[in-house]
Order: sequence, then structure tokens, then C-alpha cells
Amino acid sequence: MSLFDDLAAQFGGVFDKPGLSYTPLPASWPVAEVVAEICLRAGLPFDRINIQGLEGSVDGLPVSPADAAFTAIESLAQIYLFDASNFDGQIHFVPRGGEPVVNLTLDDLIDDGKEGRKLKRKDSITVPRVLHLEYYDIEGGLAADKQTSDRSLDNRSTAETKVQTKVIMRADDAKRSAVINHKIGIEEQRGDWEFSLPDSLSWLTDADVITLEGERLRLVETELDEGQQNYVARYDRKSAYQSAIQGVPVQKPIDPPSLIVGETILHFIDSHIIRDADDRLGYYVAVGRASDNWTGALVELSTDGGQNYIDSVDVQVEATIGELVDPLPAHSVYYPDTTNTARIRLVLDDELESATLADMMNRANLAIIGNELVNLGTVEEVEPQVWEVSSWLRGRKGSAVAAHPAGARFILMQRQFMFFIDAELFELGRELTFRVTSFGSDQSHVENATFTGQSQTERQPGYLGATRSAGNLTITWQGAGRLGGSTQVGMGTQFDGYQVMIGGTVHKTQNEYYIIAEPAANTLVQVQQLNKLTGAGPAAEVTA
Repeated sequence: MSLFDDLAAQFGGVFDKPGLSYTPLPASWPVAEVVAEICLRAGLPFDRINIQGLEGSVDGLPVSPADAAFTAIESLAQIYLFDASNFDGQIHFVPRGGEPVVNLTLDDLIDDGKEGRKLKRKDSITVPRVLHLEYYDIEGGLAADKQTSDRSLDNRSTAETKVQTKVIMRADDAKRSAVINHKIGIEEQRGDWEFSLPDSLSWLTDADVITLEGERLRLVETELDEGQQNYVARYDRKSAYQSAIQGVPVQKPIDPPSLIVGETILHFIDSHIIRDADDRLGYYVAVGRASDNWTGALVELSTDGGQNYIDSVDVQVEATIGELVDPLPAHSVYYPDTTNTARIRLVLDDELESATLADMMNRANLAIIGNELVNLGTVEEVEPQVWEVSSWLRGRKGSAVAAHPAGARFILMQRQFMFFIDAELFELGRELTFRVTSFGSDQSHVENATFTGQSQTERQPGYLGATRSAGNLTITWQGAGRLGGSTQVGMGTQFDGYQVMIGGTVHKTQNEYYIIAEPAANTLVQVQQLNKLTGAGPAAEVTA
């Protein structure tokens, strides 16, 4: 069997030997077949290439004799996401998104003065907010078309960029390619790793996927050295190569705009404040859309069950909203929750990012599940709009830890996408009524919630202790501030000292200690922080 018969038998087509032309299969060509023919035309023997892993089909790729072979293959690799890697006497075309071939730790690296050195991370603002993919649409008569991805993670980013491809495509394929390339750019902005490995791992080469200390990386550069190999690896996320999104078709009749205005989702959040500037009596409101054709909403407030609406706010920004797919059991607030894993389904195709423990301690990835404030640690997109979270910090900012059922609300607590609404003192303990009307709609829906004033509820004191000496009982504790963080913590503007209850008798003090003479045996001691608006907060207690 000849070289051309071998290639034709592999793919089921017919090659004409003299001109290296190919009688095409119906509709489109396998990607592997197109890559093989480019290599053949460049003079590379068929037994020197490995195309077994390539999948997908190509509707067309215009080339000319003046085009370099590597340019045509680069065009295909950009869309069909594979890398060329030279080893074992062949050029291997390796698809992206594969499983790691080895799991490494820092102990596996050669200490040459730059062990595990992470190169400078790019600022997330360098990732454009919008990416346009320009291509020729085969279903539109090869008309030029554009598909767009808008996936910014940084609200400072306003840039738009465009990517052009020679590959002839269909709208859905082009849209998926735009979204996937945008996801890859977001992941790769995290930066590169540079390290060296001993000869025992010399089989690792470009395009291999590895993990280093649990981080998924893709090798992009290999340099052979005496007794070692030097590598450059780039952050890689398997789910970045997956998308089920559909594109906007070209040159098809345009349906008139929908007259059905998208519904508005509203969440009333009666929680502890998430920034010091919100140290007032009030609550947060998060708004999102449940469907397209939504430009914002009018939110109105009533304190008499909807008979009269006394205040309103126009909302045009959307929070990241979703719900738990799996139940989330309770966990201690005193150490990270790496035991419980749960999936979160987002309403829209928003993006979540992983955070280190240090990042979480510095308020990164603050979210609310039910009424519990949490920080998200390791997150992974397991399917479109579904994210798996495998590490958390629980009960943040003094919120109560709870077990949450599937379907519990999830809201990313990004202050720039939420509203803080000041409340009147008479609203404490009342049921509030919210009327929500999407802009352009004559239909409204009403939601009710009871306001408990968590924004001014004091936290539980810490380190409560009681010591008997010479007939006296000395009680000490440490106040817990609601403002600041780390070692810079302060009490709120409405803090009003402490309430000490000893054997049923109430005492007030501004100090963090209290002394009582000759208390009864086995006396129950309770200490609460006081707020001028909401009264006593949760009690710490000890039996003396």
C-alpha cells in the first residue's frame, strides 16, 4: 500500500497521487486529514507525523503556494486547540484539555536557584473585556462575519480585541471558538512557571499537561541541558476548552425584537456589612436577569404590605447569582472547610476564580449562601455555568454557620454590583415589601422579607474567662469589632459598650473586664456587645 493509499484508507477518502489532490468527503473534512495533507505538501513523510488524537471537521481553509505550512497549521491550531510537539522521531499534534501525565511537587524540581519560580503574573486588566473572532461563514455564502465573547473578570477592563482566522467556519463553531479562546486568555493571564527537572523526567515534552503542587499546567517550552531539562509551563484549565454556547447565524432573517421583557431576579440581603463605609442601619439588594431583553429594573419599597411605596431605586447592574446544586453541610468557622464539596449553578455564563487561603483571608471571593457569608477557595467549571467548589472559609464576618440544602441561593458579594439601602429605625423587625418592575415591562412581581438589622448587630465577644480570687470573681473578655480587618479592627459608630449578666443580674460597662464580690458557686456568666440601634448581640458565656 502506498503512502497516499495509507492516508486515504485511514480517513475513508480518495487521494489522486500525481497532484496530491483529494476527493473530499461530503460537507467537511476531518481536521486530522487537513493537517496531514499540509504536512505532505510541505514534504514531510506520512510516517513522521502523528495525527491520531485530532478531532473535529473543517469546512474550508484557503491556502496559496506562497503560504508557509506552519502558518496554515497555526490557523487550525488556534480554532481546534492543539499543539505541535516533536518527539520519538515524529511531529505529534496533541489536542488541548487532556489529563495530566504526571503529578509533581516542589521536591521533584532541581534547586538551581529558581526552584518553582513563578514568572510575573499579568494584571487581569490586560485581558480584554470583549474578544471578537472574525471569520468567513460557509452557511452565509462565505460572507465575512464576527462572533463575540464578553467575559471580563476585572471591571477596570474596557478593552476590545479582535482575532482573525482563515478557517472557514459555521456560526456555532465560531462562537464556541471565541468563548474558549477568551477563557484560555483569562486563565493564562495568571502567568507562567519556570523550573528544571532531572533526567528521569526527560520524557516530558512540549504540550504535555502536568500538575505542580496541585496546579494544572501545560508545558510550552523545553530546553535540554546537561543533566537536566528546563521547562516553561503555563496555567491551564480543562474546562476552558469546553463550551456549548451557540453563535449568531449570518444572513438569516432577523426576527423582530421580542416584546417580552426579561424578568428581574431580586435578592434581599440582610447581612453584616462587607465594607466599612456601609456602617449604617440598612441592607443590601442584589439584582440580576433571568433572561435576555433586560436593561434594568425599578425596585420600590413598601413598609405597609404594599399599600404605599415610599422609596425606589433604578438598578442597571447585575450581580453574579446562582444556587447550590448539591447540599452543603455545616462546618467549623475556626479552620478552612476542605471536607465539603458542592456545585453551584450560575444563572448566567459568569466566571468564578479560585483563591488561595491568603486571598480568602483578605476578603477575596466573598459570597453569601442562604444567609451565611463564605469565601470560595478552589473552584472549577465542570460544565457550562456549573462550578464545583472544594474549599471554603465558613461563617465569615460573624454570620451563623448553617447546613444549606440544594437550591439555596448563591450571590457573589461584589460591592460594585450591589446596592446598600439605608433603613429607618422603625423598620427593624418589620416585614418589607419590594415591588420589582423590569424596564419596559408593565408587569411587576412582589417579594417580602423581614428586616432584622444585621448590618448593626454586634458580634460575639471572644476569649471570655472568669477567675475567682480572694472572694472576688474577675471576668475578662476581648471585644470583636465590626470594622477593619487583620490587626486593624475597630468598633462601629453605634457600639455602646458591654452587657454582663451574672446569675441573672445585668451590669453594663465600657471596659473589657468586670469584677464582682462574693458570687455564688457555679455562676453562669454571659457577656454581650451592645449597639445603640439593635441592642445586645450574641452572648459569650462561661460557668464560674
